[in-house]
Amino acid sequence: MMKNFHITIKNSNKLGTYDSHFLLKLSTLMENGFTMYDALRFLLEQYDVLKAATKEEAEILINNGEKLSNILKVLGFRKSIIIQVTFAEIHGEMINNLKESALYLENRRKTFSKLIKSIQYPLLLVSIFIVMLIILNYTVIPQFQSLYNSIGTEAEGVVSVLTIMLELLPNIVIGVIAALTAVVMIIIIIIKFAKVETQVKILLKVPLLKFYVIHYHTYRFSREFGYFLNNGLEVKEIIALFKNQSLSAYLNYIAIKIEQKLNQGNSMSAAVKDIPILDEKLSVFISHGELNSEVGKELVIFSEYTLEKIIMRIENLTKRIQPVIFSILGVLIVCLYLVIMLPIFQMMSTLN
Repeated sequence: MMKNFHITIKNSNKLGTYDSHFLLKLSTLMENGFTMYDALRFLLEQYDVLKAATKEEAEILINNGEKLSNILKVLGFRKSIIIQVTFAEIHGEMINNLKESALYLENRRKTFSKLIKSIQYPLLLVSIFIVMLIILNYTVIPQFQSLYNSIGTEAEGVVSVLTIMLELLPNIVIGVIAALTAVVMIIIIIIKFAKVETQVKILLKVPLLKFYVIHYHTYRFSREFGYFLNNGLEVKEIIALFKNQSLSAYLNYIAIKIEQKLNQGNSMSAAVKDIPILDEKLSVFISHGELNSEVGKELVIFSEYTLEKIIMRIENLTKRIQPVIFSILGVLIVCLYLVIMLPIFQMMSTLN
């Protein structure tokens, strides 16, 4: 019976943007004959971003022969990386794992950097426009209303509709932002205190999150399960390991579901087919691997394919965001122009 292993993880990256570089250099040194502890001692001195207290704490762990996962925890690595390294300490693919983790962090940073760059300029323009709109609502538009009153008429037709729309727009935007913030906070609170099965149901009902939730957990599961199989562990041993670990509640949930199916006499491919948090294509890959006794390799290949798919989806999203925001902004600017110009033409027509 495998024992539970517990680890507390804080999300405070001490290496900043050098986290992927650190993992890559560590794997390179180990690949070239350095022991893991000698490599860590050497690398700790190379990064000035690390505070003296952090280096000292990490060195104490190194001298005490602590696991790499605990040392990386002190350096503030992400929970996803700690989980992968912890499993690598069991299945033995440490060097490959470090390289892939470094690549994962680098790709993640580049992808989210593209996402931020694609939305920051349009959002800045939208923010400036909303501020201008608020100013106009308190200065220019009331002046037009005074002019209408002075000549004994009032705004009508398109002018009236556009004026009302632009007057309400700032409040609508603020209301939508407040509502979205409230919904996100409620979802976070529910997820934090709900059981895993409830969390899964909630996350899979959110349209924008569903794809990423399924594919991220498919990537993590297929990668770790594949490595364990490639290193000689049996399916039941891996399931027991996933069930008894406390690093990821989602892996625990997946393992329990698979075990239930296996105990009913289903094959591994059939066992993963109906798990909602896993990509349905995973069962096809496992089925193919069962035919040629290469399930482990098929799972690792599928994990790489899944990660690429996540990155491509985010990149496609960044390409679509800018045109949509600029189109909305263009329409609003035209409306603002019409609100300013049409009343002038309307009053001139009235005077004539």
